Amino acid sequence: MSYLQAAFDAVCNEAVTPESWYVSLVERVPYYGGPEEGGWWDCDTQVVAFQVFSTETEAIAAAEAVEKLAKEMSEEAKRAYGEQCLRETEWCEARGLDADWLGEVDGETEYSVVVSEKPIQASYGCRHYE
Repeated sequence: MSYLQAAFDAVCNEAVTPESWYVSLVERVPYYGGPEEGGWWDCDTQVVAFQVFSTETEAIAAAEAVEKLAKEMSEEAKRAYGEQCLRETEWCEARGLDADWLGEVDGETEYSVVVSEKPIQASYGCRHYE
């Protein structure tokens, strides 16, 4: 392979190694794992969408615009989470139940942007105590 690369470089003396930059919109979804050791939380991370760019500069410029979207989505998720918690506590109050009756909640979803040279992989946390 080095011979082919050297031959190519001799013909195309300004050759460059191709680049790929990924801009990914990432969703972080927390969950309550269980009451062991006083309760514990973890999160799943999923790629909502991504796009490939030829240069790091292009990727960073795109990421700045996507960051605004991620912030808006996180704020909406926080608002929806708060509204759901309110509905659940009001439901308990209407029935004379303590809010602890519902159990632990998972938490609000957060969105962020990642710029990387390789695709981001989803990760799923363990659902039992280890």
